[in-house]
Amino acid sequence: MASETGKKAKHDDRISNLSDSILSHVLSSLPIKDAVSTSILSTRWRHLYAYMVSLDVDFHLFRRSPPHIVTSFTNFMDKMLFVQTEGRIEQFRLDHINMLGINDSHVCGWISAALWRGLKEIDLVFAPKSSIIPMLLFTSKTLVTLKLEFPFLMTVPVHVNLPSLKTLELKLIKFEDDGSVKRLLSSCPVLEDLSISGCDMQNMKCLKISNPTLKSLTLVFNCNLLEFQLFFFKLAIVIDLPSLVYLKYEGFRAKSYSVGNMPCLVRADINFSGKEIIYHRHGLVELFEGLGNVKSLRLTINPKALPILSHKRFVALQNLLHLEILDRMNKWKGAGLFEFLEFLPNLQTLVTCKVSNEVWFPMEEVPSCVVYQLKECKVLDFDDESSLFKLATYILKNATVLDKLTICTSRILKVDAKFKITKQLLNLPRCSNKCQVVAF
Repeated sequence: MASETGKKAKHDDRISNLSDSILSHVLSSLPIKDAVSTSILSTRWRHLYAYMVSLDVDFHLFRRSPPHIVTSFTNFMDKMLFVQTEGRIEQFRLDHINMLGINDSHVCGWISAALWRGLKEIDLVFAPKSSIIPMLLFTSKTLVTLKLEFPFLMTVPVHVNLPSLKTLELKLIKFEDDGSVKRLLSSCPVLEDLSISGCDMQNMKCLKISNPTLKSLTLVFNCNLLEFQLFFFKLAIVIDLPSLVYLKYEGFRAKSYSVGNMPCLVRADINFSGKEIIYHRHGLVELFEGLGNVKSLRLTINPKALPILSHKRFVALQNLLHLEILDRMNKWKGAGLFEFLEFLPNLQTLVTCKVSNEVWFPMEEVPSCVVYQLKECKVLDFDDESSLFKLATYILKNATVLDKLTICTSRILKVDAKFKITKQLLNLPRCSNKCQVVAF
């Protein structure tokens, strides 16, 4: 009877009956600590971890572990990467913090060993006091994705070669000089996606990004006020990307912009919500003049900055079809909105936030896009009934081809107030017979 029970239990263990390749794939989706712990389940599982194609190593999991656990972990990593060499590792993620028993040179060895195994994706997060970067990282022929978060100076070697790299993400890195960035980008002949976020560029005078294959670019500058005053206006930014489709730019304004040769640009996400932008107007116009081909724009802007873009000499954004114009601090209330729309003759979709009663609504010369092109308008977070009806009435009265007007009222409004507003909106006269009004 006991023998039959044992056979039944073995038969019911469907997971263990799966092939080694499937089980190793399952283990690869687990943090390294959990994956290794499966080796005690049975003899069937004892060595499966050695065939994992993805390693997720998070030192935080061992922060409060006793010394013998840390020693066991380092022994496992040595065996996995230095002894067990017949397997192939495709993905390697390492979140490194300073720990007793694990030094930087040891970690550097693990990274190099993983790269030798034909690595395709690597994601490295290093502690502030770390300083060792394996040079093999800059000469890998197999890497497709490279993500680096190094809160210290990164020295890019003279000879760099990343022939397969398509995605590059750089966070918190302090660049050595202008040439370091240039060497790194020029070594990536098939690069498609570049993200630079929160990096320290105090050693640089010009950030030049030029690549014939790049399709997506993200630049996020998180400067504090002191850094901004001492440094940021000294940096020039040059962008020359003939294949770029998407651009995201967020942060303080640089000394100057040179943006050109972007005929393929479709979407842009621009955030200029800092106060300093109103004191350096020419730079804002320089940047936007390089966005002439963009079709969809998400603009988060300081309330006082939009009128800068409404200057009569500003002729960009002639191809814009979709505009979202917001303010992160929720202080922008529509100032300069309709003046800005005069320079967007082909706009079909408009998404905006609060508009106050002080906003100027041009009655005699309505922006041409509102009259002949606008098909959808969406207004977010409304809490003032008077200004809401002023805007809704203006749009419905003048938009001849409007398909839909959507009003999203503020959460602070009570249900009965929302119902009343919705009922009144539905009764407003509209120029477009096919226009649908939705409020919630």
